[in-house]
Amino acid sequence: MLSFLTYIIVGLIGLMMGTIYKRSFSNMEILRFNPAKIARIYTILTVLGVGICLFLSYKSIHAFSEIGMAEDKAHIFEDYQNMLIYFLNLGFILMIILANVHSMASKKISWRFYFFTFGVYASFAVIDNFFLEDTFFHFKKMNQLWQGEFSFASLLGYFSLFISGLLVAFNAYMTSWGLKK
Repeated sequence: MLSFLTYIIVGLIGLMMGTIYKRSFSNMEILRFNPAKIARIYTILTVLGVGICLFLSYKSIHAFSEIGMAEDKAHIFEDYQNMLIYFLNLGFILMIILANVHSMASKKISWRFYFFTFGVYASFAVIDNFFLEDTFFHFKKMNQLWQGEFSFASLLGYFSLFISGLLVAFNAYMTSWGLKK
């Protein structure tokens, strides 16, 4: 649910930023954004976000080695995984905003920021949907906590990768459209 809301927000951000830049009389030049400062903020935010997501991924897997009952381990895993999803989606929104602002400040599309934004999001979406969810699925089956035969995490992973790629491309397109005066 949180990822779906994030996708809606990212789509609206692209629509809003492209439209405002295209249609406004007092465009981004009044704010005088420096592309180098935006790039520095983007880098710091990305390194911090990747560090947090790596830590939460590690703690999610480490939850299975804790002492206690299987249900407690499952709850600890889910807590860390939910935090991972929250920070991943928050980082995706912030990275897209900064990529759009950098493109508008430099008056050309900054493809490297868009590609890197997709790469970071896709990396952790793969870790979450393919590795963490698969490990959790097998843990639940081994401890008789699963009442099914199939996990839909990989399908959600493919959907997440496809939609996030589309949204990054949409934001780049809308920014490009906004830059054409």
